[in-house]
Amino acid sequence: MGGCRSAEGRGRTLAALALPLALLAGCAGQRGGSGFGPMVRVCDEAGCRDQPKAALVQAVGEDPRTSRQQDPDAYRGEDVAALRAAAAAGDAGAAYRLGQAYEAGAGGLGRQPAQAARLYAQAAEAGMPFAAFRLARLTEQGQAPGGQGRAIALERSAAEGGVAQAAHQLGVRALDGRGLPRDPGEAFRWFAQAAEGGVPESQYNLALMYFRGEGTARQPYQAIQWMRRAGDQGVVPAQLALGRLYMTGLEEQGQDMQEAQSWLSRAAAAGNAEARRLLPGVTQAAQAERAAWQVAQRSYALQAAATRSYWWGLTYWPLLTIGPPRFVAVY
Repeated sequence: MGGCRSAEGRGRTLAALALPLALLAGCAGQRGGSGFGPMVRVCDEAGCRDQPKAALVQAVGEDPRTSRQQDPDAYRGEDVAALRAAAAAGDAGAAYRLGQAYEAGAGGLGRQPAQAARLYAQAAEAGMPFAAFRLARLTEQGQAPGGQGRAIALERSAAEGGVAQAAHQLGVRALDGRGLPRDPGEAFRWFAQAAEGGVPESQYNLALMYFRGEGTARQPYQAIQWMRRAGDQGVVPAQLALGRLYMTGLEEQGQDMQEAQSWLSRAAAAGNAEARRLLPGVTQAAQAERAAWQVAQRSYALQAAATRSYWWGLTYWPLLTIGPPRFVAVY
C-alpha cells in the first residue's frame, strides 16, 4: 500500500481529497424535514422511499469493504535462511516473503531493493499477484528495471489477480492521465474494484464520481453509501463531506442533524479545522431536533391513546351493554 501513499502516486486522488467540500454541500437542496428518528428518506435510480437508518450503516464483519485488504503471504518473521533455501528450490511463496525481508531490511538483512525485486519477479512469474504489485512499486520508483510501462503492466496483472491496491493505482492513472490515457470511465471501473476490496481512498474517489456523474451516471444515494464506507475507515474529507451533506440534506433526502453531528465530531477529533468550526452550531441544532422529536413522539402517543379510547367507546362498549340475544323459535 506504500505506493498508494507516495507523493507522486496520490496524484489526482489527493486533489480529490482536497476538493472544496462546499461544492458538495452547495449542490444539496433544503428539502424534507428532520431526519431524526428510525427512518430516513433515500432516493436512487429506482425512486424515493423511506427505509430504516440501520440499512445505511455498513455492517462490520466479513464484508471486505470495511477494512483494507491484507496480503495473505506477508513476511511474518520467518527464518531467512530457511526462506532462502526454499526459494532456491523454486518455492515462489518463500521467494516472495524473502523479497519482503530484503525490501524492509527485516530478519537481520540489510535493505536491498534490487534483490527484493529479483525475488518478487520470481514469485510474480509463478502467479502471485501481490508480488507483482510490490514489483510494480519498486519499478515505478526506479529500483527495478522496466520503467513506467512495465510498472503499469505489473499493476494490471496484480489488479486482475485481485489486489485492490493495484486497482486503486490504475484508477489514479486513468483519472490523471499518468501513464494511461485519461479516461474517467476506466478510472471509475478501477476505483469500483478497489473500493469493493476495501481501499478507503478509492471508496472516497468513487463517492465523488457518483456525486458528480463523472465516468458514470450521477447517483447521489450511491455517493452517500461509499462516502460512509470511506468515513468509517477514517478518511477525514469523507467525514467532513458527510457532515455537511447531512446538515443541508441531499436533494430528496432530508436533513439529519444527528448524523451531521456524528460525522463532524469524527472529523473534528482527527483535527479538521472546518469540522471544528461547524460542530458547535450543528450540535445545538441536533439537540433542538432531538427535543422536538421527543415532543412529537409524546404528542403522537397521546393522540393514539385518544383514538383507541374513541373507537373502544364507539364499537366495543355498546356490545358490552346490550341485553342478551332473543331467539325466535320457528315451528
